[in-house]
Formats: sequence, structure tokens, C-alpha cells
Amino acid sequence: MDLDFILSHMPEEIRRQTTHRTYMNGETIVRKGEDAKHVYLITRGSTRVSNEFASGQRYTFAALGEADIIGDLDVLAGKSVYAATNEADSTCEVIAMRAETFIQWMHLDNEFAVAVARMLAAKMYPTSNEAGRIKFLPSLERLHSYLLKRLGDIETDLFILHTSRQQIADDIGTSVKTVNRGVLKLKEAGLITLLHGKITMNKEQQQALKDSFVDE
Repeated sequence: MDLDFILSHMPEEIRRQTTHRTYMNGETIVRKGEDAKHVYLITRGSTRVSNEFASGQRYTFAALGEADIIGDLDVLAGKSVYAATNEADSTCEVIAMRAETFIQWMHLDNEFAVAVARMLAAKMYPTSNEAGRIKFLPSLERLHSYLLKRLGDIETDLFILHTSRQQIADDIGTSVKTVNRGVLKLKEAGLITLLHGKITMNKEQQQALKDSFVDE
């Protein structure tokens, strides 16, 4: 649903129970395991959604943006704690409300309730469709698939990936050490080049990377 529509149709009694908050890049909005007492509607910026495990590894599996809601799944599932961590990926502005206020809003506005259901389905579908598969791919294939997704349809003579090795590890659910091993293997295979530690690919390497990946 369009953000302007959501805000213009917000019941006044709900609006009175909300507050506006701003989070800077890297600042945590909700953390996995914390009490799920609030819901946040993003009005500007974006966030990255990740899961942290006892091993210390972190897996970034989604991104949220304008008009997306943080904490909706946790609250509607009746869970007492957040299932994942949400961090601002840029300067991020949100409308914050108590969990009870969010539920009240859904009861008052059927159109909003349907929109929330659709947003939840949109968030969960790619996770169901892909996350389970990627979890069981060997780490080198995960890195290979990740680089292809980052490359996308970009057409450039020299592609430079500015993402840190830690962030790559978070994104594919593995360790920095494993990412480094994979990077060296891809370099030895001639599929990538390292420039001041950053992964780069010329046009030939970009095509070779695409040709060498088999998606089952």
C-alpha cells in the first residue's frame, strides 16, 4: 500500500498514540530476543533484517523500505520477543506505536489489515522460496550466487563490489574466513580480480561468472 494513503487514512485515535523516531545508519531499531512491545512503520530510508546465531554468525536475509512495517509478524504471531534484528541501512525515519495500538489499528481499518496481510505475504514468500535452498548450498556456490545477484543487469567495463567481507558473510550466512577462502578460489579460477582488497570483475570475468553458474 502507498505510504501517503496509509498516513492519510490513519484513524486519529491511532495517530495520537504514535511517535516519530529517527535512526542513523547502523543503529539498531529492534534486536532479536528483545521484548516485542512496539511496531514501526518506515516512512523514510531502509533497514537490513538479520538473524544472529550462537556461533556468532549473522545472516542478513531481507531488506525493508518505505511503507514496510517492523515487528508486525512478531506481534501478529503472538510472540513475546522479536525473531530478527532490524538495523537502519541509511538515515531511517519511522512511526512507532505500541503493539496494542497496531492491533487496534487493524481492527479499526479493514483495508489496512488487508494491506498488512499482503505485505507479510510479500515478505515471507521469497524467504520460503529461496532461503531454505540457499542454506544448503556449499559456501562457494553461495558466494557465487551472491556475486551474480549483486552484478544483476549492470553493464559496466569494470564492476567493483564495495561491500565488506563481514557484510558478505552476513548476507550469505557464513563466516568471514569462509568468504575469504571462496574469494581466493574464485580469484584462482580467474572469475574475479582483487583491487586493494575489493572484488572486481572486468567484462570477460562478468560473463564467465554467469556462464559458470548452474542454478538448479
